[in-house]
Amino acid sequence: MGIIISKSRRAYLPRIGDIVSLLMVSSLFLSISSVLMLYLSFLLFGVALKPILLCAMFLVVYSVYSLNRLTDQEEDAVNAPERSIFVEGHERFLLAVAIVSYIAALVLGWIENPFAALILLFPIITGIAYSKNIFSAVGIPRLKDIFLVKSLVVASSWAVCAAFLPVLYLSGNFIKLGFIFPFFFIKMFINTALFDVRDVKGDTLNGVKTIPVVIGIKRTRQVLLILQSLLVVWLVLFSEIFSKYCVILTVSMIYGYLYILYFCNKNDHRKMSWDVLVDGEWIIMSVGVWIYSGIDSYLAFI
Repeated sequence: MGIIISKSRRAYLPRIGDIVSLLMVSSLFLSISSVLMLYLSFLLFGVALKPILLCAMFLVVYSVYSLNRLTDQEEDAVNAPERSIFVEGHERFLLAVAIVSYIAALVLGWIENPFAALILLFPIITGIAYSKNIFSAVGIPRLKDIFLVKSLVVASSWAVCAAFLPVLYLSGNFIKLGFIFPFFFIKMFINTALFDVRDVKGDTLNGVKTIPVVIGIKRTRQVLLILQSLLVVWLVLFSEIFSKYCVILTVSMIYGYLYILYFCNKNDHRKMSWDVLVDGEWIIMSVGVWIYSGIDSYLAFI
């Protein structure tokens, strides 16, 4: 019996690994994480969930990061060969799916709220400006080649969608935005910089001026720890407003310190654990908030 169990595990586990790997290289894992980030934002603002906007967020992130896979093939050939292999030979298909996904996201956003569609346009506008040399006529280099711009563009794209979509349904108490937008922005800035630490070899070879390429991994770690500490200060200042979710947000702060220290001291920067542990933070947080909300509702009912 023991032999049979061992064989079944060996047959089953690779399938799980293949599924997880597919989710990572195809941008589906990121898209799921973005939905849970937006879900968390709705709860923090205290407004009713909008399933249509959750779907639109999924499609937007899937589209933007699929396009990014297409434009970053040279860097991915060094940093993440599995992505390069996934894209190679499927460029037209992935481009078509990305375009259709974004159009569908904008249609869904418009159906829900025309202003939502405008907010959902922000990532693609900044993404094009970042990846393509559209300002060459006025002497401005591609934004991707300017120091700090990559992290700022990515962080602002996620934060604008995650923070401002729920604001469309907020009646008063806009002070919450003073914490929620910086929270998402700094979190995603740290997230982007950490992946730049992983990708430092390929970015260096391709002349991409990311934070760790310019200042080194050690100083990058110091900068990220300072930013994480600013979030802690921000949480203390807004603790009364978010007292209901204070425990979950505190866990997020601790978790942030842990993965900054862990990944900025790793020698192997190609492990799948980067995607699971860093991008997966939104899964952990949203599940925690969902459980807490369920317990709170149950206690209120009884």
